[in-house]
Amino acid sequence: MTDSDRSEAAPTPTMARPMIILRNVNVALAGNTVLHDVSWELGAGEHWAIIGANGSGKTTFLRLLAGNLWPAPGGGTRRYDFGGDLQTDAVEALGKITLVGHELQDRYTRLGWNFDATDVVISGLARTDVPRREPNAPDRIRARGLLRKLKLLHLAERPFLELSRGEQRRVLIARGLAFKPSVLILDEPLAGLDPQSRRALNEMIDDVTSETTVICSYHAAANLPRSLNRLLRIEAGHIVESGPVPAAAKMPTTASGELPAAAIPTANATPRNMTARPIVEIEHASVWLDHRRALVDIDWTLYEGEHWQITGPNGAGKSTLLRLLHGQVRPAKGGSVRFVGIDNPENVWSLRRQIAWVSPELQAGYWYPSNVRECIASGFDSSIGQTRRLKPDENRIVDELLEQFELAQFEKRNVKALSYGQFRRVLIARAVVHSPKILLLDEPWEGLDPGHLDLVTRELGQVIARGSQLVCATHVAINGAEFNREMHIENGRISSMTS
Repeated sequence: MTDSDRSEAAPTPTMARPMIILRNVNVALAGNTVLHDVSWELGAGEHWAIIGANGSGKTTFLRLLAGNLWPAPGGGTRRYDFGGDLQTDAVEALGKITLVGHELQDRYTRLGWNFDATDVVISGLARTDVPRREPNAPDRIRARGLLRKLKLLHLAERPFLELSRGEQRRVLIARGLAFKPSVLILDEPLAGLDPQSRRALNEMIDDVTSETTVICSYHAAANLPRSLNRLLRIEAGHIVESGPVPAAAKMPTTASGELPAAAIPTANATPRNMTARPIVEIEHASVWLDHRRALVDIDWTLYEGEHWQITGPNGAGKSTLLRLLHGQVRPAKGGSVRFVGIDNPENVWSLRRQIAWVSPELQAGYWYPSNVRECIASGFDSSIGQTRRLKPDENRIVDELLEQFELAQFEKRNVKALSYGQFRRVLIARAVVHSPKILLLDEPWEGLDPGHLDLVTRELGQVIARGSQLVCATHVAINGAEFNREMHIENGRISSMTS
């Protein structure tokens, strides 16, 4: 139902009118036209997969549908029909359409909204940003029922900001369902989820399409929920393909009905140089977060020349381990972390120059109005925003990184006008301006399309060649050739290592 020449005449009694109609719509953000001449309709019984690379305009398209963005002046028309008259404003749409994506998740992090998971879902029942009243018993029962539906009941009493990125995303989807929307829009719903959680979320999407129209965005048409029946492909802000979802693009099943688990390549383990010096030593370290032990009795040493891939399911403790290495959290009594290969580790600024950290939390919290060049430059002082004029040699480094990470065309663009994946590349470039001794990467491939995933992987190889050591937590199956060690964490404990 996307032919641009479809008649908008009054439908016959047997033909349901489209819920959303776009005609020749342009959308501009920060002075840049992001969507060009978009015509599209959402018909009854349609569930859409929106496909496109980083910066293609997927998120802008979804925000346009949800009523969060307007067409550019004179740039086409958007109309809604939820059973009454056709409307061009978004007042009713804001109550009928729920959008869950990176922007909502980042707002919880940025504003410190640390309610427990049940209260987050209850805010959806009340259609408010945050809980505004003491919930009654029926509300709590309904919220826990939604968490149970998404297999998240074990998180019901956990503070939102102590959850893993993937756990947070699934709680916010439960909150979105609490709105009882006519249209549920999920922007990159699989980002940050381990294979088991991806299977569970795809199954949940298949369940809710019986009562709610669903629109989801992805980087590639692969492993889509089986209920999605229409596909829209966007490139550089233009619709280039629209039609049925190919059968080959849908979620495969094994004989048992389960999606095969994606495999993280085994680390290319090499014998340890017996003369290699330790850089960081962790002994008997347990870390408690909100009365919950997130890491349990960790014993581990990072030696010179080692590059570690940290794997494990959502909530296993991977991000907490990186925060421990970055000095953000400390072990409980009886445990220790010693930065024996770091110069002057007691000085926090010295530590930050030698141990860099990139994570979804950093991305959510980077709210200073910086353009791409200024954001990368802020890495020299580990600041949020550029605080001084750069020296000539520092400017040359920024120029090189803009080229290496294919960001030169965006150097004057505000980082908040970038796609999620583009901003992630900026922050990785920011982290390596001073060639840190250790680079900690928490889900660095989250939000990247296949082409830019390869780009970042290639550039991290160059980071290693310049002398930095990588410790990376990830769910994404990547070429693991640059990693020579692997650790797997389950329930806060190291379950296996290659070293």
